[in-house]
Amino acid sequence: MKIICLQENLKESLITLERATSKNQTMPILHNILLKTEKGMVSAFATDLEIGIEKHISCKIEKQGEVMIPVKTLLQFIQNLPNTRVGIETKNNTLHIETEQNKIKIPITSVNEFPLVPKIQPTKTITLQKGLVLKKALQQVLNSIATSYSLPEITGVLWVVEPYTLKLVSTDSFRLSEKVIFQKDTYTASHPATFIIPQKTAAELVRDIDTDEPIDISLNEHQIVFTMKNTTIISRLITGEYPKYEQIIPTTSKTVVELEKGEFVSQIKLASVFSSKINDVKVCVKKNKKTMEITSQDQGKGEFYAAINLPGVTGEDVEAVFNYKYLLEGLANIEDEDVVYELNGSASPAVFKTKTGDYRHVVMPIKT
Repeated sequence: MKIICLQENLKESLITLERATSKNQTMPILHNILLKTEKGMVSAFATDLEIGIEKHISCKIEKQGEVMIPVKTLLQFIQNLPNTRVGIETKNNTLHIETEQNKIKIPITSVNEFPLVPKIQPTKTITLQKGLVLKKALQQVLNSIATSYSLPEITGVLWVVEPYTLKLVSTDSFRLSEKVIFQKDTYTASHPATFIIPQKTAAELVRDIDTDEPIDISLNEHQIVFTMKNTTIISRLITGEYPKYEQIIPTTSKTVVELEKGEFVSQIKLASVFSSKINDVKVCVKKNKKTMEITSQDQGKGEFYAAINLPGVTGEDVEAVFNYKYLLEGLANIEDEDVVYELNGSASPAVFKTKTGDYRHVVMPIKT
């Protein structure tokens, strides 16, 4: 193989591929990437056997071929180069890399040892007309994904594809996020589908989607493929049944508050300074005064009090204690300045949602 690439093109692709390589020391073969010429460009593939990423890199191809390269060594070298032309050539089980000023040699092994790039037989397909719609939707549910492996089903993002809506859901049992993508001019699907993608796959999609180009999705019972302009992400699906999350979301509310998000966020941040080790902040709604009182206290730090005037409130007086981090992270996922906050007392979930109903963030209160 003999190719010539720009340093900038190589660097960006290698940074992405390095994230997909395995850190498992018992399988050193997965510390490599597979570089292969095809159809006027170079394909580079990395995998940790859970997720695989294939990047298409624009290069001048002088001789066809393929090579397996240790990605960490290659990336460290390429990152420290200026944006220059980089020549890559294989000779006698050695990789030769040359620039105007540098020449290096890297020992290589047979590509036959590297895992095959998976080719799935899809049973269902989905097309997102605008890639940035998916990126934003995943960003809104990422921070509610569970990190504990005691219940594997909630360590990923649930997709519920229906005729008129595509729902993305995540929960760690303390909070829950639901984002709804409406079908009109947004996506098409061959069949209804329900599946769970791992957290690592969702996070990688957020990093890699950088244009509004369409995204094609193909899946079967065990695997899913996301095809973008110059990137393909192949991932296993999480098996098992996702909890019946709809049962967690309250269908009625004791108190409904209309909030100006900016002021509420500012006061919660101030209250967090005086919260205890369990990050507790008390929220108390006074209907007749149309105010929300926010308090926190810690024996060593002191006490905090603030009162917010509410544009609108219906229902009854209510108070509850919440983990301030869960409040702030949910509010950060809402772009609108006007937010609806539904409370149900000190022992039942509260809900933040947009007025359009396309996003809901459910937070369990801290029982005191």
